Amino acid sequence: MLTDKAQVVVIGGGATGTGILRDLALRGISGILVEQGDLAHGTSSRFHGLLHSGGRYAVKDKDAARECIEENLILRRIAPNCIELTGGIFIQLPEDDPEYTKRWISSCAEAGIDCEETDVQQLIKVNPVLSPDIIRLLKSRMLPLMDLGFSGAMLIQPPLRG
Repeated sequence: MLTDKAQVVVIGGGATGTGILRDLALRGISGILVEQGDLAHGTSSRFHGLLHSGGRYAVKDKDAARECIEENLILRRIAPNCIELTGGIFIQLPEDDPEYTKRWISSCAEAGIDCEETDVQQLIKVNPVLSPDIIRLLKSRMLPLMDLGFSGAMLIQPPLRG
C-alpha cells in the first residue's frame, strides 16, 4: 500500500488533467492522477484536435486571443511530436463588413497571431467546392492539430521533482 501523500489530486487523464499534472511536477508539487479508464478515455469521443490560434477572439477579447496564441506556442514547444501545423483560413464574403476584416487583421497582429492575405482564385482552384463568392482570404500557420498521444506525452516528458 502506498504511504506517500500527494499534495494535489487531479481527476481526469485527458489533455487538461495530464497537462496540469505535468505542470505540478515541473513545479515540484506532488500529485496523483485518477482516470476512470485509459488516458484520454473520456476525451477521445469529444476530441476535435484543434488548438485555437486566438483568431476568433482577436477583435472582441484581445486578452483571450493573446492567451490562446501563448498557450499554442507553449504546447508546440513542449510536445512538438503531438502537433501538426495544418494552418487555417479566414474568409470574407460579400455580406461581411470589410471594416471588421481590417480590425481583425490588426487585432491579430497585436496579439501575435500571424495571418497573410492569399490569392482567393488560387485557393478555389485547389479546392473547387469552396464558394466562388469569397472576396478575401487570409491564411494563418497558427492553427495546429493535436493528436491523442498528447495526454501520454504530458506524463512521460517532465523530469519529476518531488
